[in-house]
Amino acid sequence: MKILAVDYDGVISDSAFKSLFISHNAYCKYFGSEVKRNFGGELFTFDNWEEMQKQYKKEMDDYRRLRSYIELSGDFFAILKIVEEQVQIKDQQAFIAYRNQLQFDYHFFRELFFKEKEKWKKRIFIRC
Repeated sequence: MKILAVDYDGVISDSAFKSLFISHNAYCKYFGSEVKRNFGGELFTFDNWEEMQKQYKKEMDDYRRLRSYIELSGDFFAILKIVEEQVQIKDQQAFIAYRNQLQFDYHFFRELFFKEKEKWKKRIFIRC
């Protein structure tokens, strides 16, 4: 018998990079061609994932550190904006203040995020 466990909250496994994969692709689609700095503006794919982790280690580390501040689903957007703009965030309060001043279409980003999540899940099932 084969069992596939998918864990997005990090209880079973560390899902930081899965959420990065999904949120970054949603972020790129949100901004279209205007996204240029994060990860070279490239979408993550299953084919380039390993190389992107090596090539963009600093961005990966920044994302992982900031991920501990997530409270709301829109916080993925805030994290990617912080990484892109290279804003220095020292604690939870600074993160919340930065997040609260962002003006973006939360519902549109959320829709893109969940579309990316579904594509990711379908691809994982295909690869098993």
